[in-house]
Amino acid sequence: MTHYWWKILSAILVVLAVVVGLKTPLSPGIPSTSPDRLNNGVTSVKITGYNTHFTEARESVSIWIENGDSRYCPYEVNVVSDTEIRATFSITGQIQEAFFDLYVANAIDGTLYLPSAFLQDGLEVVSDPNKTASCEISPQKGDESFNFPNQPILNETIRNLLYHVPSWFAMIFIMLISLIRSIQYLSGGNLVKDMGASAAAEVGLIFAFIGLATGSIWARFTWGAWWVNDPRLNGAAVAVLIYLAYFVLKSSVNDDAKAARLGAVYNIFAFVMMLVFVMVLPRMTDSLHPGVGGNPAFSQYDLDDNMRLVFYPAVLGWIGVSYWMYDIRERMSKLTFKKMALNE
Repeated sequence: MTHYWWKILSAILVVLAVVVGLKTPLSPGIPSTSPDRLNNGVTSVKITGYNTHFTEARESVSIWIENGDSRYCPYEVNVVSDTEIRATFSITGQIQEAFFDLYVANAIDGTLYLPSAFLQDGLEVVSDPNKTASCEISPQKGDESFNFPNQPILNETIRNLLYHVPSWFAMIFIMLISLIRSIQYLSGGNLVKDMGASAAAEVGLIFAFIGLATGSIWARFTWGAWWVNDPRLNGAAVAVLIYLAYFVLKSSVNDDAKAARLGAVYNIFAFVMMLVFVMVLPRMTDSLHPGVGGNPAFSQYDLDDNMRLVFYPAVLGWIGVSYWMYDIRERMSKLTFKKMALNE
């Protein structure tokens, strides 16, 4: 039992990430407004909420928009349902910024924020406007139940963070083991070490394909396409092709010792190139992918304290399960090697 505790713990952490990740509700948010432009003069807009309680908290609802140092409140507010409010703004004069940020507050949901909710249409944008509107606002603190952050654009797909990102952590961890086994083979010439390197690379590719699949699904819902011409995405695809070439190279050589030597040297090259294509090159250019080109990741924009409680155990669980899979595959390789030695 002492040898299996980490396997049981890894399985529990993965199951926990799946169950809690899918069952935990998102916090209230404002996913959209219609129209998304404010005209010079009077504009009526529909504000759509998600997991909100506008009707229940009708008496405490307050709305305002901000543009630079200016703040504007609607002169008419109509709560239609728990997830819909209609508001009418009257804005004239000059403004500082092209976009207006939207705030909706109530006693249950707290203060909800949608950045760049409205684009100005027909208003003059100047650095020093000659008119500053003001209105009374009521920021409120809502129910603090356990939920995940509701981020614009991501919405429900933020749950994918618990599966997509840990799969890449697991892939890099297992590929590091493959690299170590290849170095051990070059140091001692033990074919069992080369088999371990191949076994680790096989498992690593499984998690790489999981990462590509979950990333593609995420891209479809957030960027509108299954795949985009992005440095991080293209780099990940190239890294997978490099490791697929590792198996092609080994299978193309009939002599086991020679194939092991070529494979070990190539595996070192493959690991270095994977780091270059996945971590180095994408950071040298702009990218839609979080964590690259000024697009933040692992910050308040992606994680809050509640999600961190699930995310970091999920990373440990996925890494543990990947090592468990590698351990099984390596033992199978060793049994195959012993069987071949007996037959000889």
